[in-house]
Amino acid sequence: MDELKITDIQTICMRVTYEGHQRVQSALGVWNHRNGMFLLVHTDAGITGLGEIFCNFPQWSHYEKEASVHQGLKPMLIGADPLDREGIWATIGRKFKRIGLQWGAPGIAYQVLSGLDIALWDIQGKAEDKSICELLESSAESVPVYCSALGPDGVAEQAARFWEQGVTAFKLKIGMDPKQDIRNLSELRRLVGPDCLVMADVNQGWDLETALEMAPLLEPFHLYWVEEPLMADHVEDLEVLVRKTGMRIAGGENLYGADFERHLAKGLLQVCQPDVTKCGGITEFMKAARLAHQYGVEVAPHFLANGVGYAATMQVMNASGAHIMEYDHGDNPMKDTCVTGTYPVKEGRVKIPKGPGLGISLCEEEIQRYVFHPY
Repeated sequence: MDELKITDIQTICMRVTYEGHQRVQSALGVWNHRNGMFLLVHTDAGITGLGEIFCNFPQWSHYEKEASVHQGLKPMLIGADPLDREGIWATIGRKFKRIGLQWGAPGIAYQVLSGLDIALWDIQGKAEDKSICELLESSAESVPVYCSALGPDGVAEQAARFWEQGVTAFKLKIGMDPKQDIRNLSELRRLVGPDCLVMADVNQGWDLETALEMAPLLEPFHLYWVEEPLMADHVEDLEVLVRKTGMRIAGGENLYGADFERHLAKGLLQVCQPDVTKCGGITEFMKAARLAHQYGVEVAPHFLANGVGYAATMQVMNASGAHIMEYDHGDNPMKDTCVTGTYPVKEGRVKIPKGPGLGISLCEEEIQRYVFHPY
């Protein structure tokens, strides 16, 4: 194909307001809204690539990401060849990451670049009439999922719906109230039995002292992993926790660039969880996954976003050697109805979209119900 040129960058910001039991709660706080941000990369050939930028948390994420795209990234991209991913990463990507460091916000820079990178892969797939799965030389048809973000209330009811759909792995939010955490873990383990995988996500909610106190209390539940028990950048404390408890730690959703090797080289992760909408997109996700396998660490991607990121995560699962994918138990129209081409959970698995690129399209009418203008 002749060289393409990027002609425009568009963002779609969305917000779904939740009330009562629908609100998402973790050790980070309560989400009264679920946010969404899709990135569209338009080209002179009429091909538009779809990407997604993580903006779940904090609740004001739309504002910083919207400004970063339109005032920072977009002027650098107009006229660039979208099929030259390596060139874009070497020049524009490197410059934008430097800006993020100078700004003191490397995570924001990587998250914005994630949306761009996913869109560039989508463009390549559409240009070559291949799914991203095929571009990555994978022929997988479906991927196994685990039910995520359970609790802190209504755990049995939340889990039962997915149990009936054949899901046999469940992750509970903990780190808010130790007594409630233990009650919820007991309830969940009774419901799913001894043979199902049960995981716990602390969302960086403990300090080292608390984690050491909680470790023996968690042992009876035979957790497959404990996710982010400490703040992700507290490397020395993580080393102490691993050495003293042997806790099987999962993490990676809040790691960027060289962070992955630092954690993996020190043996701080037994499960590596890059997030395709946060870590730098498909390109950086695959790098992190390959690195994890070099250290003998399994890969289970983090995902708690919306429809474009959902499709992108499915596309990379098999090629990255990941063994199970996160599936948020909550109703989320920005994942389930704002895009077309994805499938529901069936017998514990979801089918991978097979059209060109991500294999999905946007449902404009549905999106308009949730459009949010931060400025």
